[in-house]
Amino acid sequence: MPEIFLVMRKPGNIRVLCQALEGHGYTCTGISDKKALEARFEQPLSPDLALVDVSGFGESVWSMCELLQHKDVPFIVLSAKQELGLSSQTLRYGAASILEKPIVKTSLLKLIENMAHASAR
Repeated sequence: MPEIFLVMRKPGNIRVLCQALEGHGYTCTGISDKKALEARFEQPLSPDLALVDVSGFGESVWSMCELLQHKDVPFIVLSAKQELGLSSQTLRYGAASILEKPIVKTSLLKLIENMAHASAR
C-alpha cells in the first residue's frame, strides 16, 4: 500500500486529505513541521511520495522541500492562487508538480496514481 506524507500546518486539512486518500488505498502520515519530518525519516521506510501545502510554513517550507528532495521523495505542492508565485520556487527544490487550491480531488488522485506508478518502475 503506497504511503504518502501529508506535510501541512492545519490538522483539519491533514484529516480531510487522509480520509480521501485512504479511501483509495493509500496510507497517510500527517506531518506539521520540519522536526516531525526529520523524525519520520529516521524510521526505516520512506514514503512513496509527499503532498506539501505551503500555506502557513513561511520560509521553513524550503528546508522541508530540500529534505524531501535529498531523500529522493517525489512531492506535489498544494498552493493557494495568491501563493502560486511563491510556490513556483518549489520547483527549484524538486517539486514534481504544483496544484492550485481548492484541490480538485480527481486531478489530485490521477497525479498521485501516475507518480506512484512511475516510482514503482
